[in-house]
Amino acid sequence: MTPLTLADLSPHARSLARASLSWADQFWDRASNLLIFDTNDAPVVAPVVRDSLWYAFGLLLRDEGHDRARACAIIATVLDHQFDEPGAIYHGTFYRYVGEPHPPQQNPTMWRDYDPNWRQFVGTALAMMLDVCADRLPPALGARMERAIRLAVAGEPPDRCPPWYANIALMKAGLMTWAGDRFGNRSWWEEGETFGQQVYDLFRRHDAFYEYNSPTYYGVNLYALAFWRRHSRSPLLQALGADLEERLWRDIALLYHAGLRNLCGPYMRSYGMDMQAYASLLGMSIWLLTGPDLAPFSDTAQPFGHAADFAFGPCLAVAGSRVPDAVHGHFSAFAGERTVERCISTTPRRVITAWLGDTAMIGAEAATLTGAESDRHAAQWLAEMGTQYHPATVHWRIPGGAIGWMRLLSNGPVQARAGAGQLAVTDDAANATRPGRWSFYIHAPANTGAPQIKQDVWVLPG
Repeated sequence: MTPLTLADLSPHARSLARASLSWADQFWDRASNLLIFDTNDAPVVAPVVRDSLWYAFGLLLRDEGHDRARACAIIATVLDHQFDEPGAIYHGTFYRYVGEPHPPQQNPTMWRDYDPNWRQFVGTALAMMLDVCADRLPPALGARMERAIRLAVAGEPPDRCPPWYANIALMKAGLMTWAGDRFGNRSWWEEGETFGQQVYDLFRRHDAFYEYNSPTYYGVNLYALAFWRRHSRSPLLQALGADLEERLWRDIALLYHAGLRNLCGPYMRSYGMDMQAYASLLGMSIWLLTGPDLAPFSDTAQPFGHAADFAFGPCLAVAGSRVPDAVHGHFSAFAGERTVERCISTTPRRVITAWLGDTAMIGAEAATLTGAESDRHAAQWLAEMGTQYHPATVHWRIPGGAIGWMRLLSNGPVQARAGAGQLAVTDDAANATRPGRWSFYIHAPANTGAPQIKQDVWVLPG
């Protein structure tokens, strides 16, 4: 592929990459050759592996002063932290941070003892660097990067990542075809295409991913689909990816409120309720379209939530995104009051509803679990999501400009429905194995007046 630098990117992509780099520069640690900051992936503040590689990509693109030397040192350090232990369940993935304990030899527990997804996150970033920054990489380091991708692809257990696990599945399919082409491995190529087709077919059942409406993982999906289009080398994935990318953007536009700078709920997985208060990858993806002034993103000069994800900026900037012309306007100005109702799954049956008004929006999901085998996985998944699962949400504009919000947390499925100015939630008694427990979390900035919470009436600012 044609080599790229920051100057070759579109103005908005360049501004995202530069802002991400300027923010990450302050966390680089000379002693470890990595970034050091607090993340959800490490129980302590320590040099981090995956996020540092994203920063290294940006350094290669900027290529000013000592950027190239620093990037190469980071890449080499990241590669030093890959597991090269054939036969081990964690073979080919990476330590999450320097000093992380080695997984136990007997029965290591995924997510607790190691993160298998680092194969795909690190592997796709390495592949992109080899595609567009090879002229800035010493040959010996490039060879090490190729070897690391081989280990990541070979170490991925064939049945570990199902097609419904969209953000990782999309990266896995793209990386397998890239590696199959690069290394002449036909079986990897064919497996990547077959798996990619399965992900596509599953999405097309309802034009929805299982991890529906996630402000973080939709950004990963868009990154992975751009990888299909630009780097996979597979004509099949290029065509399927372009179609998925367009359909996903159309659905995002339907639920995005440019006036409130937020995606309307419900959220299958979300790390926050206000995209202007934490780093969401979808917020960065919208930045590529609108620029920073209209993007739903934090003030990076102030502390913000889930901040480590901002290091992903260079990867998104290079990947880019194709937003259908028909929905461009949805991301710069509110497109008008509307209601949305969609069935996003039949096994189990999940129906989302949403209402978007001028200064408020409401989202809801009705999930019906019958107890059938196909539903048991869903029930387990919802339980595992914990505070990431938001089956009912409300956002509104508070006088003065702040965003107020409310979310529902539940220990099981609920029947929630959104309408014009209304949210109705009932316990799904037919599914209940125990009495439902609900918690409503309300956010209203302190300087807007104290909420008045009574048994039957809640009076909130705005």
